[in-house]
Amino acid sequence: MVLLAVSGMAHAANLPPFDVTCTTDLNVRAEANGSVYVNDKPIVLHKLSEQFFEAKGEGITLSISLNAAGSPTVSYTGKQGANGVCEKTEAVEQEQAPATDEPSTPKAD
Repeated sequence: MVLLAVSGMAHAANLPPFDVTCTTDLNVRAEANGSVYVNDKPIVLHKLSEQFFEAKGEGITLSISLNAAGSPTVSYTGKQGANGVCEKTEAVEQEQAPATDEPSTPKAD
């Protein structure tokens, strides 16, 4: 049994790392080693083919497909028929404030 679980993880090695957010406030993260998390809780990943994976846990099923370039598309099905497509989580960059709040009018000599 343990050998089977370890070999399943090794076969998921071609799943690229990604972070996506689904419409029901589900944050999904995959790591390069094949581990998948929903809201920071691990869920079970199953490799169905080289391009298609399913991950189940926390009351949802994730469908993960890879396009020809290896980029993932993630959709989910949850309780009571909830479903949707997840979107890539963008890193939020903070805007830098101006160095001073002084007016830009020239000073008279």
